[in-house]
Amino acid sequence: LSPAGTHPVAQYLGSVDGRYGAAFLDPPWRELFGRSEPPPTEPFNVVGRILAYVAGAGATHPLPVAEAMLTCKHKFPDEDSYQKFVPFVGVSLA
Repeated sequence: LSPAGTHPVAQYLGSVDGRYGAAFLDPPWRELFGRSEPPPTEPFNVVGRILAYVAGAGATHPLPVAEAMLTCKHKFPDEDSYQKFVPFVGVSLA
């Protein structure tokens, strides 16, 4: 799964991997995934671009992974609350 457009994770990956930036941060790609509605036709081969990037990948990049703990309550007050842990990639572009 690859973040698209101006997403902070996409920007971070583009800063540490030039091939990623060239493949997924160019204006046509950002415009395609920045739309609120899908285009009537696919302007380029999205799957082919992703497969070409993965096939040529020669390195892995460490990403800072964290998790948040959420306390959730049920609809009914007599039921106990429960906790969920949600992992996420934390990047800073500052």
